[in-house]
Amino acid sequence: MNSWKWIWRLSAWLSAAATLLLIVGFAYGAKQLMFPRPNLMDSQASAEAPLTQRDPQAEGDSYRIAAIGDSLAKGTGDTTGQGFARRTAALLEAEDKQPVQFLNNLGINGMTTQELLDELQEPGVQYVLKKANVILLSIGANDLFQGGAALQTGSGTPNPAALEQALPGAQQRLAQALDKLREINPNAKVVYVGLYNPFGDVEALREEGNRGITLWNAEAAARIIERENMMLTPTFDLFQRDPGAYLSFDHFHPNSDGYERIAQRIVQGMK
Repeated sequence: MNSWKWIWRLSAWLSAAATLLLIVGFAYGAKQLMFPRPNLMDSQASAEAPLTQRDPQAEGDSYRIAAIGDSLAKGTGDTTGQGFARRTAALLEAEDKQPVQFLNNLGINGMTTQELLDELQEPGVQYVLKKANVILLSIGANDLFQGGAALQTGSGTPNPAALEQALPGAQQRLAQALDKLREINPNAKVVYVGLYNPFGDVEALREEGNRGITLWNAEAAARIIERENMMLTPTFDLFQRDPGAYLSFDHFHPNSDGYERIAQRIVQGMK
């Protein structure tokens, strides 16, 4: 009988102890959620080297890729969501048989050259770009084709005169963006994706569009040649013969096949 009482008392004591531990553990967890302790190492590193002051990451054997720019950089129109940026990473990994790290896609729909300049001032953006050794850049289409959205919705067509008028200012801002990228990361390879004419099969826009895009790409190439470790990937010819086969339903962005062709061209240029 006494043994049963002892067992009962031991069970009660263990139950009470377990309950107490549970309460203590819950209280500790709640405290960590509501009043988390800072990571002293991270805090110290952040205090000593803010995002904008951190040095670019040293070169290594692997590709570290970041993309920045407009909706083409983001991959809009690709049903797989990869765009040319992730497709480029996949092709490099498959062909070079070495690790490829895709850091981030900083592409934003509708971004213009001025908005890119503003974005390059952001500490978080600079942090990503400093970690990269390959930066993929797409910009300029929204500066030249302000009416692109109108064509996509069927409410109108882009104005060829406005396209020509937009060229000088946009070209100057592109040069400023290239210089800022080089300031942020002096060592990374910057790959600028040249523009194509998404309206090549629109008779009223074919000639003017081709002329404006040719002028833009020529000026962009001239500015890129002046700068170290930068290259332009031409895409104009990829969409020239049969734009409908490689454009998405909006008739402005590439479809999955179009992005794949751009990625293949980027990788060819990097060899």
